[in-house]
Amino acid sequence: MSTLPQISLAKLAADATRCEEQQRLQLACEEYGFFYLEHGIPREQIARAIEASRRFFALPQSTKERYGHASQDVYPTTARGYSPLHGEMLHPKAGPDPKELFDLGIDNEGDRRPFAGRTNFPDDTVAPDFARSLLALQATVLNGVVPQLGNALADLLNMEHGWFGRHFSPPTVLQRVIRYPSSGGACAKHTDNGFFTLLLQEELPTRPLQVWLNGRWIPVPSLPDSLVVNLGDMLQALSDRRFQSTPHQVVHSGPTDRISLPFFIYPHIDARLTSQSGQHTFGVAEMMLRNYESIWETGKGAGRALELQ
Repeated sequence: MSTLPQISLAKLAADATRCEEQQRLQLACEEYGFFYLEHGIPREQIARAIEASRRFFALPQSTKERYGHASQDVYPTTARGYSPLHGEMLHPKAGPDPKELFDLGIDNEGDRRPFAGRTNFPDDTVAPDFARSLLALQATVLNGVVPQLGNALADLLNMEHGWFGRHFSPPTVLQRVIRYPSSGGACAKHTDNGFFTLLLQEELPTRPLQVWLNGRWIPVPSLPDSLVVNLGDMLQALSDRRFQSTPHQVVHSGPTDRISLPFFIYPHIDARLTSQSGQHTFGVAEMMLRNYESIWETGKGAGRALELQ
């Protein structure tokens, strides 16, 4: 049995079921900060991205490192490209995570703002279908999931009509591909600092994703045709802490590698947002850069990691 609420994107969009599903979404946000979302993304598209990612990670280390942070023409450079095993640290007490990853975003040639620009991908002669499959999946997620869920969340925050569209046109997206090696892959406990995160993961019999609920770690299995949604620190602030940005971690002990495809969704990079009460105000770029500095430079971890002892 699943321990998390299950929300239907189709029911959120349908007049006959919207009200009831919004109530279930509100409960999920206030009590859990995590939920399953039945999404409608074609299985074949997800499988294609996973297989292309697996082929990329199987390349020689020297080849993958040609597409690392030093090769990326973005700011900060750690927002794009390849990072090897033990390259990122999400909690200082745990040390560097035993995982490897590749980061991308919405490609916009010549945009010099933080977290914008163009990703330096390996081409098809090096990693067949890697860039194409990930960007195709990105388009599906951004067009078919993000606006619908974002508008539903804005309604729960009692924001004015059109609020989500104004502040997320376009959103800032940190899209990530992660390989957790068999029998020991992990990412340490942390919170995400954005608005919300969408996680597509392989449907494996193991349950490596763990969520901190009611004073203990709860395993979160994969469910068919559902992605996992977790709320971030920005949304917790905008809700005046009614909604939960819940700590989570990954402990992978399965016999095979695990590929994970998270999408970290933030408002437009130039946005400055204020909660309904006026108690919480922040600039998106400033908050994102502070989080990246904490992860990659000062070693204090991701989100509210230092609060998680």
